[in-house]
Amino acid sequence: MILWKKTGALLGAALLLSGLVAGEAEARGKRMTQLPNGGVAGCNTCHTGGGGTPRNPFGLEMQANFLTASGSAGDVVWGPELAALDSDGDGVSNGAELGDPDGTWVVGDPDPANPFAPGDPESTPPMPTAVEASSWAQIKSLINQLD
Repeated sequence: MILWKKTGALLGAALLLSGLVAGEAEARGKRMTQLPNGGVAGCNTCHTGGGGTPRNPFGLEMQANFLTASGSAGDVVWGPELAALDSDGDGVSNGAELGDPDGTWVVGDPDPANPFAPGDPESTPPMPTAVEASSWAQIKSLINQLD
């Protein structure tokens, strides 16, 4: 009888703990739906090798400056400001990499076309036009050199 009570208590504790861990993973998984094309690269949009691994530069930027609250409760604040940044420093804005260069996509909209994943070296958007390369890209490059 005592063994049964201990086993039952142990089983109950294990189920409670697994529910908490699953809840934590689910809470962060919601963020993929809060980014345009967030489901394309899944957790790798923000992490180096899937959920639970260190965050890539885009994930660090989002965590530090673009969540409504810290921890798993925070929602992503997607918009023109985050879209305009080049979090991974590859010369292409976050918005261009996710298919929403102007940051106008909102949760519930269909995903925009041509997604690219920030921080993913295998994901490279088309090269900019000559006008983009000769104007804004050069100014941005000069500003980055000052840092």
